[in-house]
Amino acid sequence: MNATSNLNLPFIMPAQAQKHVTHNDALLMLDALVQLSVASRQLSAPPEEPEAGERHIVADAASGPWTGVPEGHLAAFQDGAWRFFAPQTGWTAWIADEGGALVFDGEAWSAFAGAGLNPAAMAGVNTEADETNRLAVKSDAVLFSHDDVTPGNGGIQLKLNKAAPGGTASLLYQTGWSGRAEFGTTGDDDFHIKVSANGADWRDALVIDAASGAVSCPHTPPVANSFNLLKDAGRFGGSPEPQSALVSSFEAPAYLQPVNGAVFVGGPKYIYNNSTYGGPGGALDPDIDALVTRLKDPAFRRYGVEFFVLQVTAGSGTSTVRTVNGTTHYLPLQTPQLPQPPELTINMHVLVKSGSLACTDVSSANRLFLDGVPQATTQRLTPDDGWRQVTRQLVSNPRQHPGYDNIAMRVFATPGTVVWIAALTVTPGLLPMAPERYYGIIPGLEAWR
Repeated sequence: MNATSNLNLPFIMPAQAQKHVTHNDALLMLDALVQLSVASRQLSAPPEEPEAGERHIVADAASGPWTGVPEGHLAAFQDGAWRFFAPQTGWTAWIADEGGALVFDGEAWSAFAGAGLNPAAMAGVNTEADETNRLAVKSDAVLFSHDDVTPGNGGIQLKLNKAAPGGTASLLYQTGWSGRAEFGTTGDDDFHIKVSANGADWRDALVIDAASGAVSCPHTPPVANSFNLLKDAGRFGGSPEPQSALVSSFEAPAYLQPVNGAVFVGGPKYIYNNSTYGGPGGALDPDIDALVTRLKDPAFRRYGVEFFVLQVTAGSGTSTVRTVNGTTHYLPLQTPQLPQPPELTINMHVLVKSGSLACTDVSSANRLFLDGVPQATTQRLTPDDGWRQVTRQLVSNPRQHPGYDNIAMRVFATPGTVVWIAALTVTPGLLPMAPERYYGIIPGLEAWR
């Protein structure tokens, strides 16, 4: 054996004369082949003034001093002459004029992809990736196009997958690394478009229900200003609603009916120009003051439209049952079989004075919100909860809508429970909902007719 197996470097043999010649020849071969970088692979003839050590991959139809050299062989300019080498499978070469690497597959040179890219732990383009952003790109533009090489099907999809509904799959838009807009399935499987002015406080601009496809705009009313279908505007001071900010006496509404022996009576009222906030009128009941504190800023609690509280005391009847956390609740009130549109919002403020109240039957067709926050399951309210804004959004397919729902409020109580209801509103369409977005008295149409 006179040479090495891979690079064919000559061995210095025993008793060989001029050993330095063999040694130097091996060094020249190493210089040509190790850390292989060629100037180009485009030339069929050598450049006129090559530099010492300059290397090329010979192109097709070699000529001049390269005549007869097969395409793809290596040419190295050493000691004033060209020397040629046959590449072996797996050799890699850097192509200087292309700025890329090639690999020899036994027949031809081709672009080097690199096995480490599939899979790659992380990748950065013009920037560094990290453990959070495993793919990072710093560029004025990024292009994703359909596959016209394989070929593909002419289309393209960007897939964002999350493990469970409670996770997030979204696109986030930032200014100065602070979030300003986001869209995707954030926190559930509904589609959200949300915005933020500071990157911390977010508001849903649009929500599309995954089950029904219904679109809601939580901060954009369906009409310029909502109106109340109730003739007394939920003020419980007579029907039609008085054409005044004042109400003189409580009047139980005809649109609510007691069930199972429940009793309706008038509770305290919010007083216009009240003394609690500096006026000459009467002082507010502490629980009314607590409600007004939720609804209005301090400077706006003295004046306002008066309204009464409806006090409901659940009876001992046992029809229409719901069991919540092992406790049986019964229907205390209902509405007549009034016609209603396919989409309807019922909003009220509820204070459980004693006992237990359950808001049940939560579904995509009968949505429940507490203080503007959507609820996925039945919620039970007790005196410890204080005032809560209870909202029902009824969403029906018009072709499957019966046209009425006399227990649409879906509230159930244990016998003897005492509940206060204030500022009841029934509005066509879906009122915008958001955390701690509270609705007070919404006027009815009757007062302006």
